[in-house]
Amino acid sequence: MSDQFPPDYSTAVGKVRALIPDVEFVDWENDGNASYMFTDNHLEGLLSLYSPIENPDDVDYTSTVHIRRAAADAIDAMATSEALISKVIKTEDLQTDGAKVANALIQRAIQLRRQADKEEDDLNLATAFTVVDFEPARQPLGVWPTTVRRVPFDQVWG
Repeated sequence: MSDQFPPDYSTAVGKVRALIPDVEFVDWENDGNASYMFTDNHLEGLLSLYSPIENPDDVDYTSTVHIRRAAADAIDAMATSEALISKVIKTEDLQTDGAKVANALIQRAIQLRRQADKEEDDLNLATAFTVVDFEPARQPLGVWPTTVRRVPFDQVWG
């Protein structure tokens, strides 16, 4: 499967690309072959860690928790690569520090994970409990009511 350029931001892979960001085709090795930093397959693999199905684009998700977590993992991979490859380089007019770049990337990954956790908590709170109608009735001990009356929510809490 070839990578889609430009990214389709309506797909899970496109949304992860937007958050990383990895949205430009670049000729990384100066050999005339442009590519993303991460292949679509790589990002689909990261998404599959947080998705219950094989193709994450087949489901209409109501949240972006899985997308944010996959993007955080991709950024962690970038940070690790940056720390291992760049190290500290000084020349007459240029200085780079791979550890500082890696630290900034890790902070972004932490931010994405916090956003995912908050969204997941909000989703869990929205479905954590259900309000049920309760109508106490005086019954003789050991006798249960034979009917239950349902009252619409807006009439109870109006």
